Amino acid sequence: MKFIHAADSHLGNPFRGLDRDIPTSLKQFVQTSTLQAFEKMITGALTAKVDFVLIAGDLYSATENSPKVQVFVHQQFERLQTANIPVFLSFGNHDFEADQHAHLPWPENVHVFSQNVTTQELTVPSGERVAITGFSYQTPRQVQAVIADFPTRHAGVDYQIGLYHGAVGKDGDPYAPFTIQGLLAKHYDYWALGHIHVRQTLHEQPFIGYSGNLQGLNRKETGDKGYYLVTADQGRLQPVFQSTTAILWEEVVIADPVTEVDLIARLTALPVQTPVFYTIKLTGQLTKEVKARCLNGVMLAQIRAALPENQWVVKLTMAPSAAEGLPADQVDQKFWQAALDHVLTNVDMTAYLSTQVPHFIRDYYLSAEGKQALREKMQQRLLARKE
Repeated sequence: MKFIHAADSHLGNPFRGLDRDIPTSLKQFVQTSTLQAFEKMITGALTAKVDFVLIAGDLYSATENSPKVQVFVHQQFERLQTANIPVFLSFGNHDFEADQHAHLPWPENVHVFSQNVTTQELTVPSGERVAITGFSYQTPRQVQAVIADFPTRHAGVDYQIGLYHGAVGKDGDPYAPFTIQGLLAKHYDYWALGHIHVRQTLHEQPFIGYSGNLQGLNRKETGDKGYYLVTADQGRLQPVFQSTTAILWEEVVIADPVTEVDLIARLTALPVQTPVFYTIKLTGQLTKEVKARCLNGVMLAQIRAALPENQWVVKLTMAPSAAEGLPADQVDQKFWQAALDHVLTNVDMTAYLSTQVPHFIRDYYLSAEGKQALREKMQQRLLARKE
């Protein structure tokens, strides 16, 4: 038996915030990258002749989608229908109730899990019986302990699989919280998780893990993305990663002194299989001239102009070194740094986020990643004033 475990395709993602200077051709490539990645996954299913495909939430980036995206999805699922490959799909926090808005009918091979936990059974060509249990989100936040509604392993099946869009947490957390022990207590053979965009394994056997998303959606989602091709091996379900990356987001950290000539030479020497979008962080000692060229955007412009068409620098930042510190004037440097760390660590972001702010924006700036992004921005501003 073979099947695909995929999640978080986020089809229709708008990729807002791309620099206006990005070449039009490259911008269009980025905006269709999720569609390209999804098509690669469908092609992979056909090539491997899988028995079925699992999609663990957030097929779409929103509950309402353009006719163009809907037609694309319909066509891709029809490719699987022609090969008699069924699809088991759940909706997550981004695309909850997507099929209850204006939407094309699903092909006959597609089963969409309802908002209640249900189980589908099928017999694959090898004769093995499989039970697949899942659910779809009711709202953007699923605070109920959904895992409690999952039945224990069905009798009379060879494999029991859980399709679950959520995150490890406690009751009341926003995204269908669960514990690893709670999943293990169900005695399933495989838990196909969605929601976390980073590929990771929470438990080896039985496998509990995230396949990650099919395509990175921004500069923070670095590295190769894709899905799991899962094969039965002596009663165990073994996942193997398969890449679908259309564009690659990468962070490059450089700790030694550089100029834009050095950076251009390093970037153009890197092997590039697909279009790459770089975030560059300079952490080493820099001359006053180089820092000025970085702060006023000259260095970034020069690098962009020199790179091949399939490479782009999204952001270029400097991190103040320990030796440089931050501007202190007559204030003791250690005292300044300690005070800055205290303020940036203990600031209450909820005081600055109105309840009218969309939940996903609030979640980001309340997260460790969002706070770190604000910290880096403040440090950059302070360093600019020093110059």
